[in-house]
Amino acid sequence: MIKAPEATNPIESILQSLSSKLLKDLREISTKIQNKYDYYGADEHIQDLGISTPRKLVNMKPGIGWASRAVNTLSDRVIFDGFAKDTSGINDYLDEINGYSVLSQAKHDALIAGCAFVAIADGKPGQKMLIPFTAQEATGVLDQNTGLLKYGLAVTAWAKPDNTNKANTKQYSFSPSDYIVFTPNFTAIFESRTITEIVPNPTGRVLLHPVTHRASADQPLGKSRLTKTARRIIQEVGRLKRREEIAQEFYSLPQRYINGIAEGATKDPALDSAIGKVWAITKDEDGANPEVGQLAQMSIEGFIGAKKDKARDFCAETALTLRNLGYETGNPTSAESLSAMSDDLLLEATNTQIEMGVQIKHIVTTLRMALDGVDVVADALKLLQPAWKPIFQVDVGAAGDAVFKLQQAMPELIGTIAGYRMLGVSIREAEELQARRLAAQGSTFMNNGGGQ
Repeated sequence: MIKAPEATNPIESILQSLSSKLLKDLREISTKIQNKYDYYGADEHIQDLGISTPRKLVNMKPGIGWASRAVNTLSDRVIFDGFAKDTSGINDYLDEINGYSVLSQAKHDALIAGCAFVAIADGKPGQKMLIPFTAQEATGVLDQNTGLLKYGLAVTAWAKPDNTNKANTKQYSFSPSDYIVFTPNFTAIFESRTITEIVPNPTGRVLLHPVTHRASADQPLGKSRLTKTARRIIQEVGRLKRREEIAQEFYSLPQRYINGIAEGATKDPALDSAIGKVWAITKDEDGANPEVGQLAQMSIEGFIGAKKDKARDFCAETALTLRNLGYETGNPTSAESLSAMSDDLLLEATNTQIEMGVQIKHIVTTLRMALDGVDVVADALKLLQPAWKPIFQVDVGAAGDAVFKLQQAMPELIGTIAGYRMLGVSIREAEELQARRLAAQGSTFMNNGGGQ
């Protein structure tokens, strides 16, 4: 580990000490985070029990895409749509700086690793931008009272270390070289682990924000959707697929045996061949014919059933259905039964929207404050309401009929943003439709002489 040089003033000394602590925290969780990304990419190491797997197949990595399905199925249903009651131009500004894409990346990484980070940095003159960081690239200490970081660190460049221990080369192939330390009052830029610039932070808020999934008191920076149980099930399925691979070899090429070969006879290499050649076996010295037999073929049906049983366990842990994992299931008899099948996933998606919605509001609030150079949250920012696209695709015909009946019972719903949202309309389209309706009503009112 390369030690940072001693600081020359109190502020630099504090920032150096802070960076050392945060780099240590980042290093301690790096392997665990990488493990979750390995599962997501179906590149995880399947532990061998040393019982039934031939040595040549021990390092075989079965293709199991269940981890990515668990993440993608939820991520594809949690799509940030913008803010309602936006009077400060936040939605348009996010469009301008590609903010929606950054927030989507952070959301996806948070589902894999439990958390991700978004930093607010300088862009073009007079402009700020959002930068995403994974949990391997950034860390921080959370203030659970405010939901903001007390301080944080994000790595911007990595350097190969001077590896003297070859055994650890694969595990720690790179070490942080350049990074940024964020505090409420300062943002310190480190190059080659040395402070090169300290920039005052006028907002009084750390310019690095977490995006978490299922944060709790014991794990304030969230939990991965790929839980320990889900990863254990994938390990079980990986070993099962290895054994299935062995069974398939014997299924396609049954084992044969020969009885009655004369003592001292040498084995003809051609006997190892199963396809493309004809075996020629001569009589022994007594004129007897050797007996050629075949062992019973190994069935793979048991593996298919066992794998489906593991799939059920995985679905129970991740709120998926067997259909999400590629298994054919009976068609639901009604829309209600289809909804019931996805009820757990709906609840998970809804809770994720609520949790991440608060955090995204924190991000854009700090973004606006950094742009304006103020340390007070404007009233317009307090009114922002995070909006999300529908979790499941809206059937316009059925939804339209339901909304029509609701409007008959609740006339005050007509022309409201809530009413438009029930039809699957985006938040900005709903606000535009409402504005057009109100403008049309105002025009009609004026044409009628103001109601006189």
